[in-house]
Amino acid sequence: MKLSNYIKLFAASTLVVSAMSSCNDFLSTLPDSRAEVDSYEDIRSLLISAYPDQGYGLITELSTDNVVHNTEAAAYTTRFYDQLYAWEDVTESANESPRRVWESVYSAIQTANAALEAIEKLGDRADLKPLKGEALLCRAYGHYLLANLFAEPYNVATASSKLGVPYMTKPETTLNPKYTRETLASNYERIAADIEEGLPLLNDQTYSVPKYHFNKKAANAFAARFYLFYQKWDKAYSYAQAVLGSAPANQLRDYAQLLALPSGQGGFNNRAIEWVDHSNANNLMLLTDMSSQGRYFGFFTVGSRYTHSSFVADRETVAAANAWGSTAMKVMPERLTDPYRKVILPKNPFQIEYTDRVAGTGYLRTTYADFTTDETLLVRAEASIMLGKYAEALADMNLYLRNTYSTYNELTAESIKTWNESTAYHTPTVPTPRKRLNASWTISSEQENYLQVLLHMRRIETIQTGLRWFDIKRYGIEVARVDVVGGTTAVETANKLTKDDKRLAFQIPEESIAAGMTPNRQ
Repeated sequence: MKLSNYIKLFAASTLVVSAMSSCNDFLSTLPDSRAEVDSYEDIRSLLISAYPDQGYGLITELSTDNVVHNTEAAAYTTRFYDQLYAWEDVTESANESPRRVWESVYSAIQTANAALEAIEKLGDRADLKPLKGEALLCRAYGHYLLANLFAEPYNVATASSKLGVPYMTKPETTLNPKYTRETLASNYERIAADIEEGLPLLNDQTYSVPKYHFNKKAANAFAARFYLFYQKWDKAYSYAQAVLGSAPANQLRDYAQLLALPSGQGGFNNRAIEWVDHSNANNLMLLTDMSSQGRYFGFFTVGSRYTHSSFVADRETVAAANAWGSTAMKVMPERLTDPYRKVILPKNPFQIEYTDRVAGTGYLRTTYADFTTDETLLVRAEASIMLGKYAEALADMNLYLRNTYSTYNELTAESIKTWNESTAYHTPTVPTPRKRLNASWTISSEQENYLQVLLHMRRIETIQTGLRWFDIKRYGIEVARVDVVGGTTAVETANKLTKDDKRLAFQIPEESIAAGMTPNRQ
């Protein structure tokens, strides 16, 4: 079924308010004309649209230390990319702009709320419980994204005084409603409440392809990551344990089928399609987006000016010296020739939704796995470190290495300590993977040693997904922008993101500010 006018009304009135003339016709339509949602099938169909169709991966990845300014590819950019890389407020119109992400996520939340209202009107029947669980998880997920994109990092001591986002719990049925921003503490409390209520209600038999929905494992993986960000280590550990169990090895990515496909430019996209195949045990929840990520992170010159170049790859990420003594990944990164210098992994398929196959026109799309067992394994390892369970953390970290690398040296407490002692902290002109941590909570020297190695693993595992941005925010990792000349020489610029920088929060849309919502910065 089509999206109901619930969603259209929310996008038009709440997010655009009265600023766009294209909404005039719709705003003259009262909420009473919205489609009726009054059956199990109606609600199940509605929930297909309770997931954002604009992902965060591009805007967050370009904001991280995974990308540097490749000066020889200066022509391969747009003003939109320039603004993201410089941590400026984005004023350019683009499908993947912060404004579009904001609108898409709130639209998905509105769908979830419409489903919850319909379930309530039908008497909260037993057969609707799994749909209610999915709607609650979708609402929690949407607000988790918004809070982590458009608010400052969560800090237990200051969250009650920091701006969060409006938490929507009812379908919007009025024209030009006014909203205020809750505190970050309130956001996290309400996300947790929706997770705790919704997760036990899920039933994986609800859909024929559960991995495009919040199935039980995906919901537990989401809960584990959320509680890691919430600094509730025991809960993060417990939910990750619910995903992985005591023998997670057979749930991690199986590289055999992917490695059977050709590498290089000709086979890269087929490998990317295989990477996100729903039959892969490690892929827990897949999302599809209107997105140019398949081009930006693929064998195209697009985005070569600000890229994960050979400079950063060789010194900080996939090919850098590390604590496990090997860069022999089972799927080796591909390298574009000079002057483009992209170093990419087949994670983001380049897909087209054709509007005219004869003319070859359509919309760029991609598919991505927002939750995987591989990343959840590292969530459990991080929670173990914070709980002082170092033997368990080591076991998970070594399992990750055994599955991801062809060869590696097994990590031990001593080898981790030695690597930290022999590896200098990163500087912009002498980069290393070891970056100063400025977390808002107390970290012992032993914990930091483990975390340095764990965060390096997470950086490699999550490259091209945008998740590195959230690790930068959580740990207060400072990032200085550099101009890389000739692929080898870094010239530090004056642009530096500090641990308390207001730019760690994307600016909320201008239309929302114009409607009276408090901006992140003036």
